[in-house]
Amino acid sequence: MGANRRPARTLTLTGRYYRSIPITDTGVEEEPLALPVRETALVSLHCWNIGCPGGPPADPQFCVGMGYPEATAEAYRIMREAIRPALEAARACGLPVCHVQAAGIAARYPHWYTYKADPPAPGSAPTEAVPGHRKSILDRSHGVDYAEKSGLATMDFPEVVAPLPDEPVVHQTGQFDRILRQRGIVNLIYAGFATDMCILNAPGGMGPMFGLGYRVVLVRDATLGVECPDTFDERIATRWGIRYLETHWGDTVALSDFLAACRGL
Repeated sequence: MGANRRPARTLTLTGRYYRSIPITDTGVEEEPLALPVRETALVSLHCWNIGCPGGPPADPQFCVGMGYPEATAEAYRIMREAIRPALEAARACGLPVCHVQAAGIAARYPHWYTYKADPPAPGSAPTEAVPGHRKSILDRSHGVDYAEKSGLATMDFPEVVAPLPDEPVVHQTGQFDRILRQRGIVNLIYAGFATDMCILNAPGGMGPMFGLGYRVVLVRDATLGVECPDTFDERIATRWGIRYLETHWGDTVALSDFLAACRGL
């Protein structure tokens, strides 16, 4: 190494995954993760302000956002006590920060326009197999005309986890992929919502990015699933999402470990 070259800074973490083979002897395992800072980003995904201070109220006639009062309150606590400290720690040590959001939120931020969205797919969408069935189920589960009449229409980032002007805000997998490749980022550490839904499968989420070959890691105590009132105490949705990730796509890390690693830099 040349006399004037500085060694690459590395984020040193303890990853946790679920060992699924042999199937007669499964269990949780840990492994060291050494992630070069210049190749790694902290990703805040789908942090919404429905039911949060300064945001649209959680209307009991619509099941949107985190869905239920208990989960909505807990998600805000996690943003305040886990995701915000993670963002601050990443920024302090020079770890890049990116935000994956719903399209309506992303388009409000000028840094979103730096990277064009993916064009619509060519051709028309196929006709519905059962006309009207999809809408009837969505109306039943979320509320009639929920996209226009609920907090989804006006939601934004909560102030506690708002992006800084130089941090990318994206809403599509292809758009996110272009930004990351231009910046040489290959490792993505996620925090946000919901563990059992958008974290896994939303555009720009862990599943789509794993499918493109990225190393994906979840801060397991900086996330929450959409817990129904009868699953909230046991965190069934949250635990399922974490187990699925740890089995099929990658590792999770503890918030305390992430914060200590950032301080160590």
